[in-house]
Amino acid sequence: MTYGQLSVLRSLETHGPDHRSVANLLSVWEVPFGVGTAQVMDAWLQLVAAHESLRTTYDLSGPTPTQTVHPYRPSKVAAVELAEDSFAAAHRLAAESAAEPIDIEAELPWRAFVTTHQGDALQLVTVIHHVAADNGALRVLEEQLGRLLDGGTLGPVVQPLEMTQAQQEESCSRSVRHWTEAWGQLAPADRDPGDGSERRRASLYSLEGLAAAQELSEQLKISVQSVVLGVGALALARLKRTEQVTFALMAANRLTARWVPLVSSLNQFAPVTITIDEEANPLEYLRAGYLQCMTAYMNGCYDVDALRASLQQAGQQETDPTAFAKHFNFLGDVDAEPDAGSTLHTGIQWRPSTQRSGPNFHLAVATGKGILIGVGASRDYLEGNLPAVLAASIEAGLINISKGSESSLGEVSLDNPWRVF
Repeated sequence: MTYGQLSVLRSLETHGPDHRSVANLLSVWEVPFGVGTAQVMDAWLQLVAAHESLRTTYDLSGPTPTQTVHPYRPSKVAAVELAEDSFAAAHRLAAESAAEPIDIEAELPWRAFVTTHQGDALQLVTVIHHVAADNGALRVLEEQLGRLLDGGTLGPVVQPLEMTQAQQEESCSRSVRHWTEAWGQLAPADRDPGDGSERRRASLYSLEGLAAAQELSEQLKISVQSVVLGVGALALARLKRTEQVTFALMAANRLTARWVPLVSSLNQFAPVTITIDEEANPLEYLRAGYLQCMTAYMNGCYDVDALRASLQQAGQQETDPTAFAKHFNFLGDVDAEPDAGSTLHTGIQWRPSTQRSGPNFHLAVATGKGILIGVGASRDYLEGNLPAVLAASIEAGLINISKGSESSLGEVSLDNPWRVF
């Protein structure tokens, strides 16, 4: 197991057997005009042949999970005729398939379909278990699929076993020691609360918000995502009337050129507790948050089982180091720019979820021409339209802090007159 694979499997234990579909990642990749269905199927199977993670099953019965890489055998890729030529129709197909758990102990960790309309191939739809791929790996697969459909070849690829061997040769004691010492500082209320209420997501898209975040990023020489996290923590702390919030940051762990093209799961949680002092200077607050995030990311690759043992040895009866109630995830580029008439531009777009386990709060951010701010939350944690209020507050906070007229966080207004919801 790589550390990322082990972390995913331990996290699934938190969700329990009734919520395994939460691990399914869906993708809809456009097929170039004129490419036939059989060519798309063949290209996907070439990717399966090349990447061992797509040919792996797992044995979860023992104290330590193990995996078996199977020889490549041609698999079925179904063609599904859609009633309409639209991305939305393909996404519905993907969502329906992703709602069904993948039995990674008995079957390969993926499903794939070629969508067609009136006989023409439109998209390749995939559902891949998180233990086999993360968002970085999905981008690798999308790029390689495009290369194959354009008549290119793959060449040698790096495999998860190479990372496993490298991790076994390196000591992770520094990161384990860091988290063992930091664990007591985490806000207890922000660990997994066992909240089983309905989740939903409120999202907005803001050109002005991205401009403000980029201005602060350039001024402070810090990342855009840490700027948004800092403002998000401020907005959430005010809403919940607390002074501390612990977020589990998603560490991608593609830190060297060697691991960037790896198709596997490298993600792990790197928790950060942000303290809100309303008397602090807004810029100093954001800069301090960035340094906290960098420290967390630098220690984001570790053995979760070794951490559990270290915590217990230190007197903390920790049973699940992957259990956090609040997640933050910077997703990179947006999938597509919203249509001109989309409610994302001027209001709030809602999306329901079937999830009933795991984090009760999830702040997800992506960037394009603007910034996509998504606030996912359970009804018990943020009732009514509070997810929308929080997303709008983050946009307002970015814009108002970038103006530079407030000397303390307490003076920063999070009221948003630009959104209709």
